[in-house]
Amino acid sequence: MNPVIRAQLREFAKANSITSEGQDTQFEIYSIFSVVTGLLGESIDAYEVHLPGDEFGLDGVSIIIQGEAVRNRQDAEEKLATINNPTLEFLFFQAKTGTAYDYGDVSRFYDAVSGFFSGDLKGESLAIDDCIDAMNAIYEQGVGKRNPKISCYYMTTGNYESPARIEKLRKAFRSELEEMNIFDPQNISIEFVGARELQQWYRAATSAVDVEIDFPRNVVMPDNKHVEEAYIGYIDAANLMDLCTVKDADGNVIGLNRAVFFDNIRDYDPKSKINTSIKGIVTSDGGEEFVFRNNGITVVSKSIDRTGDRFRLEDFQIVNGCQTSNIIFDLVHGSGGEPGNPLLATQIQVPFRLIGSRDDEFVSSIIVGTNRQNPVRDEQFWALRPFMKSFEEYCRNLDDEEIIYFERRDNQYRNQDVERTRVMQPSVLMKAVAAGLLFQPQRAARDYRGILSEYDKSIFLDDHDVRVYHAVAYMYYRLEFLWRNQKLPNSYKTFRYYILSGIGMSVTDSTDVFGMKKNKIVGVAEEMIRVCRDEDDMKALINRIVAIMEQRLTETGVTTQERIRDAIRSETFAATFKERLAAEFASE
Repeated sequence: MNPVIRAQLREFAKANSITSEGQDTQFEIYSIFSVVTGLLGESIDAYEVHLPGDEFGLDGVSIIIQGEAVRNRQDAEEKLATINNPTLEFLFFQAKTGTAYDYGDVSRFYDAVSGFFSGDLKGESLAIDDCIDAMNAIYEQGVGKRNPKISCYYMTTGNYESPARIEKLRKAFRSELEEMNIFDPQNISIEFVGARELQQWYRAATSAVDVEIDFPRNVVMPDNKHVEEAYIGYIDAANLMDLCTVKDADGNVIGLNRAVFFDNIRDYDPKSKINTSIKGIVTSDGGEEFVFRNNGITVVSKSIDRTGDRFRLEDFQIVNGCQTSNIIFDLVHGSGGEPGNPLLATQIQVPFRLIGSRDDEFVSSIIVGTNRQNPVRDEQFWALRPFMKSFEEYCRNLDDEEIIYFERRDNQYRNQDVERTRVMQPSVLMKAVAAGLLFQPQRAARDYRGILSEYDKSIFLDDHDVRVYHAVAYMYYRLEFLWRNQKLPNSYKTFRYYILSGIGMSVTDSTDVFGMKKNKIVGVAEEMIRVCRDEDDMKALINRIVAIMEQRLTETGVTTQERIRDAIRSETFAATFKERLAAEFASE
């Protein structure tokens, strides 16, 4: 194996708690991570994308609806029900630790992707079946204005030299996908990836974003105690593209870097009336009026190193200006089969604010202020509550075993040297609280936003003790750790939220945690941590909880995976589970 890849693989396996996996499996997950996070800038767990079995021709599948991965029909239907005209993407992966691009292996990969959409791959594994069901839900409910995108990545540790036989195979496969008429023909991507790309994308995924731009037309902004330095003015489109694009190993622009945007670039519609109007105006006037008509870009950077009019930015985010960046990218580089005009890169001028600040609270206030008019997820604003700052500070300053990194802002810990499995997003915390503290396992996955609305005045309050929230976050981490290290059967994942509820109920005697006196809440947190730190105790408790689940499913004659998911989401099943769990522990 390439020695640089081997070194990155060791680092990745340690950071993601998969050291017990074989090298082939580690490489598969590493490769998916490098593409999904480093190249595409998606905030999606590569471990969840990976297929753990010996599925024909595939090592990973991801279905993305409006920036969020879905794994089964229920997830897809619930996501589609909340969004009009969502952006849809299918990602497929195959990874080989060898250096060769084998014709037979590539052919099997293409056959597997085709079989996924035709249904021929059905029955290959439960994970594949779930993804096929999600795909069927997407097409059954309609795909809105645009057909889905599809990207297929075949990855090795070698270098792809474009052999004629494989290129012919790729061309034939592209034609096959186009003839299905179920994808956006302008967004069909079939890629061969080698060691050089994987190394570069892995570094992009794990290193702070670092770029230099020219910003000669700047004015220093007023002093502020939260700001080290700040400037306002305008820059040309070429410098904006340096800020927000991904380049290949040869320096060629290959797309927008989603990782630098706070808000979701998938909301961009290149064919909307307003965007086509803007493009038309720029095309007719050469971009000379753009600076007067556009609100511009706001960038927040943790480090600004200025030398004359040259600014070096490190660890920055474009917190406002997503639509502007997309429009200019299309104009300069082209989109939808339409060629771009590179000359516009120097002709278009863009209003620009650059703020240097390491004050997370101040940065959060900027994000809220500049994104209230944009479609930002509810949980992102929840994560900016004062309680959440206290929670984050408490969790990241514990001893090494109990530490949790709460990611109040998207990609907050992306470029820091931390164990990735200990990074917890707001949506994950909220699901864990819904299951482990509110005892709502039937709603935790599908309706956590509804739970948040219902319990708005009783959870995440400023006077709440952070320790009990940390305890449930730690419980979630330990559960995931056991799965990643093959210490629990993967089949238990279906019962994830019931397991969290069961542990929470066993520790609290099914009592409302938030109605307890403060000293008792602390005792609950300490006991929950104790149970989860003791691996044998935690596994024994999990096995008892799963046994109750399986007994009830057997009694009701529920056997298929799809029916199991339907059953455990019902209020009746949850009520019976809670009664039986309480009775079992009361008898001890």
